[in-house]
Amino acid sequence: MHDIFLQNFLKAFVAIDPISLIPLFAVITADLDREKIIRLAFLMLIITSIVLTFFSIYGNIFLFFMGISLNSFKIVGGLFLLFISFEMVFEKRIERKKNLAMPIIDDNQVSNLAVFPISIPLVAGPSAITLSVLISKDYQHTFIDFYQQIFPIFLTLFFTSLILLFSNFIFRILNKTIILTLQKICGLILGALSVEYIINGIRGFL
Repeated sequence: MHDIFLQNFLKAFVAIDPISLIPLFAVITADLDREKIIRLAFLMLIITSIVLTFFSIYGNIFLFFMGISLNSFKIVGGLFLLFISFEMVFEKRIERKKNLAMPIIDDNQVSNLAVFPISIPLVAGPSAITLSVLISKDYQHTFIDFYQQIFPIFLTLFFTSLILLFSNFIFRILNKTIILTLQKICGLILGALSVEYIINGIRGFL
C-alpha cells in the first residue's frame, strides 16, 4: 500500500515539477508583501487541488463518455509526457513558463494571479492533469484508494504551495545551476515513466 503511495507521489512530483517553478515564483512574488504571498499560496493550493481531484475522480468517466479507451489515453498521454520530459531535460519548459509569468509581474490582483497563470497552467498544467487521470484509473472511493491515488497529489500540491511561499528564500540558496540539474533529473524520470505508459497502452490492445 505504501509502495503505491510513494510511486504515485514521485510521479506527481515530476509531472508538476515544482523545482522548475522556484525562479518563476520568486519573480512573481518579488513585489508582494508576506500577507499577499500567503494568500496567493493558499488560493493556489485550493484551486489546484480542486482541478486535479476532479480529473482524478471523473477523468476516466469522461473518457468512457467520449468513447476513448484507457489504453488509447495511456498512449497519447505517454507521448505527451514524453514531450514534456524533453522540454525539462533541454531547458525548454522554464523558458515557456517564464513567457507566461513575465506579463503579470506588476499585477497586484492576487486572486486573478492565483488562478492564472499560477494555478493554471503553471501548476495544474496538461502534464499534471494527464498524470492525475492515469494514476487514478481504478479509483473506487475507498480510504485506501484515496491514500494511494489522491493524497499523493495533495501532498505534492502542498509542497508546491510551500515552495511558492518561500520561493525568494529558496532561490537565494539554490543557484540556477542546481535548479536546472534537478529539473533534468526529474525530466529523465518523467521520460522513463512516459515510455512505460506507452508500452502498457500498446500491450492493452494486444
